[in-house]
Amino acid sequence: MTPEELRSFLDWSIPDYAEAHVKAGRWKESDALDRSRKEHDQLLPQGVDTPGTFLRTIHDEEGTRVGEVWFTLQEQEGWPQVFVYWLGVGEPHRRKGYATEAFRQIEREAKRLGACRVALHVFGDNTAARALYEKLGYAATNVIMAKPV
Repeated sequence: MTPEELRSFLDWSIPDYAEAHVKAGRWKESDALDRSRKEHDQLLPQGVDTPGTFLRTIHDEEGTRVGEVWFTLQEQEGWPQVFVYWLGVGEPHRRKGYATEAFRQIEREAKRLGACRVALHVFGDNTAARALYEKLGYAATNVIMAKPV
């Protein structure tokens, strides 16, 4: 991903992430956008040059950009792991195998980097993503549930 592609990605992903947190009841709408910006700034302090961070674009067979991937190599409880912060394919390109192939490539890269696993977070209402992850062999490691009262 180029710096320009990252800026374009952040222009829509920061508000999208804020909205997802509000919808999930985790953040107040009044400060969600600021919180999202702050998280992104903390995770990408050097943009595309942030150490241990991998920002990629997904392209179709003709070279058209169809999605993005953002993952990091990090340590979890003393074990190296790859954590996927974002993998998304644009609406008109979904269900064509791009996300599945991107995950295969992430898993190969994780092995090359010496990671013992690939982890990710998914919001509970994202049933399409959850179904894909389960189909690819990912399993829930922690589930937080809530009910408005």
